[in-house]
Amino acid sequence: MAVKGSKFRPMRVIPHSPLSSALRIGLLVLAFGVSLPASYYFGIYQITEQQRQEESGQGSQHQQQLAALTQELTKLRTGADIDRQTIEELRQLVMTQKAQIMASERDLRVYKDLLSPSVKTNPLGISVGVFTAFPLKEKGHYSYSLTIQKLSTRVADFTGSLEFRIIGQQAGKDLQLSLYQVSSQVTVPSIPLDFKYFQTFDGDMALPLDFVPQTVEVVVKADQKGPTIVEIQLDWPVTNPSKIK
Repeated sequence: MAVKGSKFRPMRVIPHSPLSSALRIGLLVLAFGVSLPASYYFGIYQITEQQRQEESGQGSQHQQQLAALTQELTKLRTGADIDRQTIEELRQLVMTQKAQIMASERDLRVYKDLLSPSVKTNPLGISVGVFTAFPLKEKGHYSYSLTIQKLSTRVADFTGSLEFRIIGQQAGKDLQLSLYQVSSQVTVPSIPLDFKYFQTFDGDMALPLDFVPQTVEVVVKADQKGPTIVEIQLDWPVTNPSKIK
């Protein structure tokens, strides 16, 4: 009878090597030493990257808020500019209507003179029409308009001259300025007139900064010999240039 025993496995004797053991321990220590700072710096990198992303998101949010505020401020400024422009337009409209009313009153006086049975001081019915002076952006600068008209239809044409003087004060003293002194569109003291029904003068004037205009003196003379046809003083339009921006 055969007896079965356990399988024989050959054994190999490995000689003991202290150097090899120390080398393995050193490698383990080195690997641990390298992995520890690597893990630390990797953690620092993750935290820094997270903070950067959060700051980037906050910066983008702040930029959006700033853009919204800028847009709102632009709307407010635009609205304020429109309000100022509307107020200025309304003010100029009121001034123009006032000038038209005053011109109508002067025309009425001329018509009364023409219809009067007594000796007429203005037989041609020459009248000073609408006069306006609107302030420009630059202080002391104005745009002006003046109309001279003939209400009588008996004579075809009128030829003569116009003198236009601005009366006011400078440094507490009275001062008169002719239109040719303050307007580049006029070069002579007496402006030629030649019209059938009316003649309008438009232009800009630059008054001295310390000059305060009060009235305007208009003198109309005919070419033929005789007395002055029209000599009238007009109030300077009430304006507030400091509000023009």
